[in-house]
Amino acid sequence: MSDSNNHVEAWMVSYLADLLDVPADEVSRTTPFESFGLDSAAIVVMTSDLSKYIGMDLKSDLFFKYPDIKSVSEYLGATQLKRAG
Repeated sequence: MSDSNNHVEAWMVSYLADLLDVPADEVSRTTPFESFGLDSAAIVVMTSDLSKYIGMDLKSDLFFKYPDIKSVSEYLGATQLKRAG
């Protein structure tokens, strides 16, 4: 796993832990986002906040195409490598 994947994963875990008011170690990287009970408005806000965090425009369907923290971070890590290369 690349450093960018680790940073994205850590950010998403922290973000969801804060949003759900649970300890970060209770946020699984492989649990589907829908299992956290997030509605579409929360997903839109999370997409926007993540976009600002990584400095990259993200499509609104990101969390539907990549349904958990692990798959989102892997996708974004691969995307960032392509942009850097």
